[in-house]
Amino acid sequence: MATIPLQLAQRRLDTGNAVQYPQGSPIGGAMQDLGGELSAVAERFQQRKEQQEAFDAEIARRQMMDQIVQAEADVAANAAPDGAGLHDAMYGQVDPRSSQMVKPGLFDTLFDDVLPKIPESQRADFARRKETIRAAGSERMAARQIQQRQQYEQDQWSEVQRAELDAIAQSHPNDTLAFNAARQRGLDVLNKMGLDPRGKLQAEAAWRESTAKTRIESLIAENPIKALNQKAHTR
Repeated sequence: MATIPLQLAQRRLDTGNAVQYPQGSPIGGAMQDLGGELSAVAERFQQRKEQQEAFDAEIARRQMMDQIVQAEADVAANAAPDGAGLHDAMYGQVDPRSSQMVKPGLFDTLFDDVLPKIPESQRADFARRKETIRAAGSERMAARQIQQRQQYEQDQWSEVQRAELDAIAQSHPNDTLAFNAARQRGLDVLNKMGLDPRGKLQAEAAWRESTAKTRIESLIAENPIKALNQKAHTR
């Protein structure tokens, strides 16, 4: 079937300048039918064009979302050990009171690069979805930053534990002042960590248990009988 140019298909057959046929003439009726067919073709063409543009916009959106996922992974991989700045690097800063952009992020670059490639008929709707996409990603990245911060604190706490337990092990087992000082230094670090109340109580109990165990091991090495007598007083 031959392709009908859009500019031709979008208008009905104009018989104003053509030869006029008597009303009811077979030729005149055929000309009117042809005009109606061309109009229907134009309508179907426009519907198909809009459908294709909506499809192309959706494919572009999906490709952009894949880019966002990869960008989030790259930003996280290159972030500071404690996760500082991770969220803002990806999604920027938005003033919660005015909803105005304070600092753009990588998300803005990705979105703004894709927007001109969206078919014009779909572009305005696509642009309106920007802040909805940002909000979902912002929540996701904020959770990722918090998780990275928590892991950082746990890693640092492990270092503190090793250092203070080594200090207890190397000090004289009867040096109660040194033992209490090392234990308190550990508790001071725990107090500054972002733990919930229950987690804090559990961590403190585990720390007291670890310090007591280390001291008992030192006492056993020096005087097993004395260690057994002091075990109850160390906890």
